Amino acid sequence: MNVVMIMNDTLRYDHVGANGNDWIQTPNLDRFAAESAVFDRHYLASFPTIPNRHEIMKGRVGAPFQKWGPLEWDVLTLPEVLRDNGYVTMLINDTPHLMNYGYGFDRPFHAWQMIRGNEVDRVRTDYFENAEYDYDGKLQDSARMSLYHRQTRDRLTEADWFAPQVMQAASDWLERNAGHDDFFLWVDSFDPHEPWDPPQHYTDLYDPGYEGVVPVWPRFGDPADLYTEAEMKHIRALFAGEITMSDRHIGRVLDTIDRLGLRDNTIVIIVSDHGFGLGEHDYLGKKPMYPETNHTMLMVRHPDGIAAGKRISALAQHPDLTPSLLDVLGIEPPEEMGIQGRSWFPVLKGEKRTHRSAAISGTFPTYMPPGSEFSRFIGPKGGWTGITATNKDWWLIDNPDPDLRSLYDLNADPACLNDVLGDNPDVYDKLHGEILTHIRRTKSPSWVRKLWIDGDESVRPPTPTAWFNPVAFNRGLPHSNPLDGNITKPE
Repeated sequence: MNVVMIMNDTLRYDHVGANGNDWIQTPNLDRFAAESAVFDRHYLASFPTIPNRHEIMKGRVGAPFQKWGPLEWDVLTLPEVLRDNGYVTMLINDTPHLMNYGYGFDRPFHAWQMIRGNEVDRVRTDYFENAEYDYDGKLQDSARMSLYHRQTRDRLTEADWFAPQVMQAASDWLERNAGHDDFFLWVDSFDPHEPWDPPQHYTDLYDPGYEGVVPVWPRFGDPADLYTEAEMKHIRALFAGEITMSDRHIGRVLDTIDRLGLRDNTIVIIVSDHGFGLGEHDYLGKKPMYPETNHTMLMVRHPDGIAAGKRISALAQHPDLTPSLLDVLGIEPPEEMGIQGRSWFPVLKGEKRTHRSAAISGTFPTYMPPGSEFSRFIGPKGGWTGITATNKDWWLIDNPDPDLRSLYDLNADPACLNDVLGDNPDVYDKLHGEILTHIRRTKSPSWVRKLWIDGDESVRPPTPTAWFNPVAFNRGLPHSNPLDGNITKPE
């Protein structure tokens, strides 16, 4: 049996028509959902992009979550296990972090192809005349905007955009490789990750006639401090346009699978890594605390029609993908992998109804000093990053600092707007216990255990850091040193 897995970075669960969205056009994902098992409660574990790919590759979470960093040389991964079992393995991607700075996510595959130039992928140093951007607090800094302009200014037709290029490459590979007995194709499309700059006809579907600043690469923060209501509407339209563009070209890959006669022997998985807050909870950006970021998409189409058209309510997370795929394919996971995820295949077959008692999500414990670049990620006073625990009824944002905790009743308040922590101490204790169990099971460092058992005053904060651990890159972050350019602010 073949495997095609399509990853879409930053695709929100609730921005797909099949998942209840009534204003964004996703006809191909909707068609695919009708033929697939759709997971309604699939959540990220380790945030963001690189930690997420680690846990899919390895079927592991981290301790207690995966750090941002290169794929280890000595780790055993899903594509390597498949190689050992006779599979031809291929990675096609435009996700810059998988390769930049020697991150090595190409290593486990027989071959790989990267579409260059998306987001922070530094592929050009070309000189250009002045370009004007209204980036006065509304866009990324001039160096990022220069990088963006340098790498996208010569696009002419939709085929020049990144999602179309990635999906075209995937379709071409399928045509050339359909004759293999078994293959594993991982298509990692960075869209709809920002910058949000779809061809104009897609944006016009959602905000026609707009005139004003176009925040293709918006800043994170409280949108009330950054954007007008009209600008926020346009930001949402840009994001929606990216999704519709991605959907169109995913459809081309699905059509190629059918045209080549591969549907009857190919399992197809479409998944996202995390979402993006578009003003909910007074935040524009990715904050792994609330459903808009943590709730992710997973659809699985089995060639035998197992669970086709069914909605799966069992809790599941990204580390479950590797053990589940190996289970579907009848391959025993090597003990060396140290699998932490759990196969959801018995749920698809109807042998089980539940999968996890809770989903635990977060980023590797990090201290954000007040006033630091990422302190707004925590709150006005900064502090330690928290951990989210959710079950079928409740959503807990836990933190070593009691002032940063909150609890939401998902049945009455699915958007998590009304904190009911004070009225439900027993629920807090239960979900906090799930977090402590997770910390123990993942063999987290002693200081992490101490932090979560004894509180935030028990651990001395480390050197100021953030998701990307800049203390490890004393000559700049892996993606923050683009060549500046001739970007000017309009008069």
